[in-house]
Amino acid sequence: MKSTIKTGIYIAIATSLAFSCASNPKTSNNSVANDSNSMSTELPSAADLYSDKANSSKITVLSSPKETTKLKNFSSPYVIKVEDSLGNAVTDFEVTVVYPSSRKDGKIIYGESTIVTNSEGKAEFTPSTPEHSFNSEIRFFPKGDISDSQIKETAKANTVSAAYKVQTNLKSAGGIIALVDFNQNGKAITSNPVSSSNLLMTLMKLGFTRIGNIDLTNQVIAGDDAKIRAKAKEIVGSTSNFLVYGTVKIDSTAKTADGTAYTLNGNIKCMDLKSGEITFAATKVITVSDKNDWNALDKARKTLASDFANEIKYGI
Repeated sequence: MKSTIKTGIYIAIATSLAFSCASNPKTSNNSVANDSNSMSTELPSAADLYSDKANSSKITVLSSPKETTKLKNFSSPYVIKVEDSLGNAVTDFEVTVVYPSSRKDGKIIYGESTIVTNSEGKAEFTPSTPEHSFNSEIRFFPKGDISDSQIKETAKANTVSAAYKVQTNLKSAGGIIALVDFNQNGKAITSNPVSSSNLLMTLMKLGFTRIGNIDLTNQVIAGDDAKIRAKAKEIVGSTSNFLVYGTVKIDSTAKTADGTAYTLNGNIKCMDLKSGEITFAATKVITVSDKNDWNALDKARKTLASDFANEIKYGI
């Protein structure tokens, strides 16, 4: 009986193999290959691994140093902590630090460093002595290859930040201001430089001394930095160290439920008069409303001057 069963099985298998070979010699190989593929498991991508690491951890800024002055060290380091989803400290966790490091043509250039958590899940970062002024922020996120777009997006979602402020050391160095206002028709106002006066008064309230207005209307309109510098030096000689100049234009005027709304567009630069270097540049667009048309424009100019003054304090 056992023999009969074995024979029956043998015959069935033999018949099946013969049929397979006769009908499609490659079917058996394809079937094996498909089975092999179905059993294989894809390895996680770098983006997946980074996502798992980043989303299972939490970075917290425990403390930040007070603002400092250009060329003076921060009084203390930035301290962060990394915890897992259960609130346990994560040891040897690499964190990327992105921070303001310098300026080029007045714009902030950011540096990058890596810090590693200790047994308590904590890590510190002490910036080097700042050689420029900044009103910016420092950012911390899990270290990863952010040239990968997916990793970059995950890093953004897991970034924490803190203020990074370095005020200027030029408050008493001596400076001049040359802002040119434009009217609603887009023409330069060659008398009564309201925006320059507003900026001057606001800077003085912030502690700036030895500073005043200067008329460089034609040079500013022309937009030639070399000629602007040459004319400024011709007028003030070597008594001033820096020049703040630019334009304030009316982008639009609109009637609203509150009265009249003015949108102003301001562009300013700060130049080191000794070297000709552009040490700071900023653009701001603000909108201010008031029931009275003249008051709306006046408030808009003062608001813009206040914003620029604070930028200058932490920018030049």
